[in-house]
Amino acid sequence: MGMKTNSIVELVDKAVSSEEEGMRLDRCLRLWAPGLPQGLIEKAARKGTLKIDAKKALPKSRVAKDQTISFPKSFLSLEGERKPKITYPLTQAERKWIKGMILYEDGDLLILNKPPGLAVQGGTKQGKSLDTLLIRYFEDAKPRLVHRLDKDTSGVFIIAKTLPMARWLTLAFKERKVQKTYWALVCGVPKKKEGSITLALSKKASVHGEKVRVNTESGARATTYYRILETLGTKMALLELTPKTGRMHQLRVHCAEGLKTPILGDGKYGGKDAFPLKEKSALYLHARTIAIPMPKGEFKTFEAPLPPYFQATCIQLGLTPCHLR
Repeated sequence: MGMKTNSIVELVDKAVSSEEEGMRLDRCLRLWAPGLPQGLIEKAARKGTLKIDAKKALPKSRVAKDQTISFPKSFLSLEGERKPKITYPLTQAERKWIKGMILYEDGDLLILNKPPGLAVQGGTKQGKSLDTLLIRYFEDAKPRLVHRLDKDTSGVFIIAKTLPMARWLTLAFKERKVQKTYWALVCGVPKKKEGSITLALSKKASVHGEKVRVNTESGARATTYYRILETLGTKMALLELTPKTGRMHQLRVHCAEGLKTPILGDGKYGGKDAFPLKEKSALYLHARTIAIPMPKGEFKTFEAPLPPYFQATCIQLGLTPCHLR
């Protein structure tokens, strides 16, 4: 492990192993320095002292075997200062809860129906997260995250149980070979029954955390196809959304800014218009289906039923039950 100096901050280099390939950079760093706060990783990225093969990197960047990661040497000293977390076994209720999420499982794959409110990956402000729960759930497999789903979004989610499958799926997502559809209950009705939204998006830090905004000058292009499944007069609509890119909060911004129909419960992007029922509610955005290419050439499609609160609201509003199966 070599060392070098970058102005004031002393950096250390470490190579990515085969076991770490495909991981997010921030998760890889926490393997090397247990207890490392997410905030310090984010700060290093902003200051340019977090690099992959000598190029500035983001915490969400995926790492590959034999790449060289450069990071502040101070990260390693934190390991000795922090007491290791005690990992308790899952309770019977927690194990039953996780088992209830499983839609499909084999030796390579785990397909879940993630509930809203559960973060996929742990962080400094996160308590319970899906990745830490699964580590405790499995005894003979090491679950690997290959994509993400926002904390407040429910629905179908893929976990790789083996390293070869993790590599395969990471590449499939990168090459946009994975096909996803979402259902959203929106406030208002789009002018056209179906179409596409393309907006350039960028992240912006705020007192309420990161927020995505439309940025025509330097934003990243994001495209979503949509079609109306059903409407409730001119007040609400149930949409099917098919993202062609995978930007942070893409569907939420596209519905609120592109279609002018914010997702029900999305106060972050829809403000007061996202609460026409006059009560605070969960986010009505659900990952409905996902189709993934398999190593032998076939596609597998998985579907997640709507969460109970989503179903109940649709029925209460008088939307056709056939959409809720």
